[in-house]
This record gives sequence, structure tokens and C-alpha cells, in this order.
Amino acid sequence: MLFAKPSCLPGAILVLLVALLGLAASPAAAQSRDSVRTLTSGGLSRDYILHLPKNAPPGPLPLVIALHGALQPAGMMQRYLDLDAVADREGFIVAYPKGMNLLWNDGRSSIAGFIPLLHKRDDGRFVLDVLEALTAEGLVDPSRAYLMGFSNGGFLTAYVACKYADRFQAYATLMMTVPMDYAESCRPSKPVPILLMNGTYDPIVPAFGRPTPGARLMSADATAALFARLDGCAAPERTSAPHARITRWNDCTTGGAVAYYEVAGGHQPPSQSTDAVDALASVLLGPRSSGLDAPEEIWTFFKRFGGAPPVEIAGRAPAATPALALAPVPQAAAPKPRPARAEPATLANAWDGIVPDARNASAPAPTAFAAPDPAPSLTRPIAPGAPLPLQAGFVRAGFVQPGMVQETAPGTQAAPSTRLAQVPLPPPSPLRSRAASTQ
Repeated sequence: MLFAKPSCLPGAILVLLVALLGLAASPAAAQSRDSVRTLTSGGLSRDYILHLPKNAPPGPLPLVIALHGALQPAGMMQRYLDLDAVADREGFIVAYPKGMNLLWNDGRSSIAGFIPLLHKRDDGRFVLDVLEALTAEGLVDPSRAYLMGFSNGGFLTAYVACKYADRFQAYATLMMTVPMDYAESCRPSKPVPILLMNGTYDPIVPAFGRPTPGARLMSADATAALFARLDGCAAPERTSAPHARITRWNDCTTGGAVAYYEVAGGHQPPSQSTDAVDALASVLLGPRSSGLDAPEEIWTFFKRFGGAPPVEIAGRAPAATPALALAPVPQAAAPKPRPARAEPATLANAWDGIVPDARNASAPAPTAFAAPDPAPSLTRPIAPGAPLPLQAGFVRAGFVQPGMVQETAPGTQAAPSTRLAQVPLPPPSPLRSRAASTQ
């Protein structure tokens, strides 16, 4: 995880969050079937937490490997994500590997994008070693192995998907956008089923992409489009859920699929419910969206891929497929086509999708995606003190745009430049009231 300027600020903030979010763990969070295991990878002793589902029958089970974010202990990731509850119900194993110094060497030229690489290690190889150790032990069915990661762990997940695509049946990333050079360097050996979630108000890994000390990052939608191109996908379909817009590419080369969740939230995975700890963390990471549950959506996507059906556990009712992510957006009338963009991606249009345009919100997604420009101008650093750019047609909330008129009674109109801009505002902080002048 990273901020615009490399400093000790990210570490200080995230260490604080480790303490805050650790308060969310209750005594019930200690599962009797959890254990910490050690293996040797690349000559180094490495640890991971293993969660075995309750009441699961013996024999090889599906596996989800979940990678934590930068400076986030694996145990905190385990409690924060609530993936174990889904694993207990559905009958799959979860492994939570531990990064060295709570960081991953994720394929960029620096650790987590802001720390120099001092201790050389292959964390992609470590992930594969966890899979191979559990397979050799007879616990895991390798034809139903899946990899997911949050933030720094999401970057490592994408790296593994590009380099070792055949080792996992599907992938999921939370709050990650790939480096620009992946447009050329990512050459998976097979189609990659992948689910991506990004927050539109993420201050750590912005959905519109930006340069970082470790790499220049694509935007979130360009990242999804890249994997759709690699999977040979045709036109996508758009669906919706509370606080989220979802683009799905299902018409792809056999074995491929891409799902992109654009969540109205910050640098936190969405959850069905949020509490005071989430509200406190939102001051630094942005809001945690509710109404959509990341582990449920990810497992629903994962279990579409693999060599055998999910394990049935005695005494449990079959889980319902999350309807939130599958309900199509109602269309009262044929949407007005989105005008084609003739100009290349620039700082002036990089904000499309971050501030929603109500006029085009229901327009269909483009029918095809070209390979992302390996170095578009939107990745150039913004000069200190320069005003934030706006796409044509957008104006700042509360400011008057020249030439716009105030809406008045039918048949009349006010003088130009008197109507306030109607730009959707981000959700208010859970800890601060929004000023009356902005409501």
C-alpha cells in the first residue's frame, strides 16, 4: 500500500491500523482447527496460518490462499476478511501466508511500491510452495486451488497469475491495479479467470492509476480490460449491486473469465456489515462499503472453476448464490450510446468513472478493448500545487461553470453562469458531518 510520496507515513498509518483493527477480533475468533505452519522456501524459513473447515470430511479439499496487505499481519487479515466463515460453510481450506516483515515482493521494483528491495526473496515461489506442501500432505486437491490477495497481496496475486497461471484455477485481487509494463510482460500460459475489486474513493491505490516509486500503475478499468484481452473475451455485461457497479466478461476463450467490481468505497474490502472499527479505519483508508460481501462474491466466482464440485458438508444447507452481484441493471429504455473517445488517455480525462456521469451511467461498456498504452500521459507526475484536472463535462462541486444556466420556471431562464455544478459527492466520513453548504 502506498501514498503519492514515499515516506514513513504509510508505515506509521498502517501500524496504527493494525492496532485498531486488531480490536475487532473477539474471543470467538480463535478457531480450534487453526495452526501456524513452517516450511522452507528459497532457503528461508517461512510461516503461514492454516484454517481447516469445521466438520469437513477427510480427503483432499479445495484451497484458497489469501495474501495480506502491506504491514498487515496474516492473523489480522484472517479476522478482518471473515473468509473462514465461508470456508466452514462451503468446506474449503484457507491458508494465510506471512510476508517477510509483513511485506511482499510483488513483482514491482520495490517492496510494496515504496520500500527498497533489501532482502531478496521470491514470494511467488513461496506461494507455490504452500500449495505444493499441502498437496503433498493430502489435504488439498490441486485441481481446486485458488489465490486471492488484498493490496500488496493483490499485486503479488496478479504477478503469480501472469507467471504461474496454470497453478491456480482462479484468482481474485482487492484494491490493486497492475503496473503499466504488464501490458507487455504479462503472458499467462492459459486463460486466467480473475475477479478484481477496487474502491472509487481509494486513497492508497487510486482506481484511476498513478505513478509510484515501484512502478507506474494502470487504472482499475484498464487492468480489467488487460485481463479481458489476455483471456480473449468479447463484449462484457454490466450488472449492479448496492454501492457497486460490476462488469463481467464471460464470453471468453475456454477457461477464461473476468469480473470487475467498481465499489463505492475506500481501501477496504466490502462487507455485509460494518462496525465502529471500520468507521475509525475509514478516516485513513476511506469508507468500507456495506451491502456486498467480498468473500462471498469471491468464492461464488472461484467455485465455477476447478476439477470437481464443491465439497458437501453434512448438516449444512446449500448456500444461496449472492443475488446482489447477479441482478441485472433494470433498463427502462435503450440507453443512449456513450460517445466514442477520440483523444488518448490524458490527465484531463483520467477521472472518468471516479466522479460518475449520470448522463452515461447506464450506457453499455465498450464492445472491445485495445491493449493499454504502456506509458500513457496520465502516469506523469502532477506538478506540486497544480489543480486537479477534470474531464470535459465535469465541474467541481459547489463551483459555477461558465455558460451553464440556472433551471427556472418553464419558458424562462436565468443569466449564464448562475447554476451550481451537479457533481455527485463522495459519501461523508462516518465521523464527521457534511457541511450544509455541500448537501
